Amino acid sequence: MLKFFRRIRQQLIVKGNLKRYLIYAIGEILLVVIGILIALQINNWNEERKSNTQIHILLDNLAKSIEEDKEYLNTTANLHEFRSNSLTRLYQTTLATKHSYSPIRQISKLENNRYWNGPYPDTVNVDFAKLTMIYSGIHDEVVINKNVLDELKSTGLFSALKNNSLKASINSYYSFVNRHFLIDDWNKDLSVSWRHFLRDEYGVLTMELYNNDNPYDLVRNNEPIRIRIYEMIGPARFRSNNASEAIKLAEDLLIEIHKYQKKNNASTKRTEDKNN
Repeated sequence: MLKFFRRIRQQLIVKGNLKRYLIYAIGEILLVVIGILIALQINNWNEERKSNTQIHILLDNLAKSIEEDKEYLNTTANLHEFRSNSLTRLYQTTLATKHSYSPIRQISKLENNRYWNGPYPDTVNVDFAKLTMIYSGIHDEVVINKNVLDELKSTGLFSALKNNSLKASINSYYSFVNRHFLIDDWNKDLSVSWRHFLRDEYGVLTMELYNNDNPYDLVRNNEPIRIRIYEMIGPARFRSNNASEAIKLAEDLLIEIHKYQKKNNASTKRTEDKNN
């Protein structure tokens, strides 16, 4: 092919046909440029296909990671919903405080709460009070796995995502959990302080409070204990509500990932069908 074009160029030079030679030269340049553009386009297609494959794999891994996050968050939501409501009821029942005039409020009981079956008691219930005292000193550890997100961003694939809704959902979820679960844990500090307080001031461990005949009397007759209980209610409620909100954001993100993957799979299938 190259010899053919070289022969034509030599003939035009020999004949002295400058005009035709210039037209030929321009045409040859255009062919070279078109060839380069086609090669670049093919290379871009291949790179885009590789990126889409990597994104697909990472989003699958991200979905699995978020499902694991949800397990931790569900545990947190349930634990602190129970702690907040049970401590509230213990405090109110001990002081015979009417709920409607109480300076502290309860939150809705989560349906899957495994710490107490049925509705929470409004009157004296020693078993409930004992359980309340045991869980008053327990804190949780929320483990949010950001490895997949970090890989998405470090490889530049996050920027390559052509879905603003998905990117916004990813940012919303991880910004929220980072702000509320990956920095300082106020509840943990309070729980540890509460356990140390009972040990140092009253010579008792929280787990030993289950053997106490009447936890209501312990709370009623010791103002420092009532103050500590009161201080733990708000942070527990706050953490439970934040965990529930994080679960909602996680579920919204999983929906966005599923929609993106489904659309991407359909697009890949159409491309393969055309090639076949």
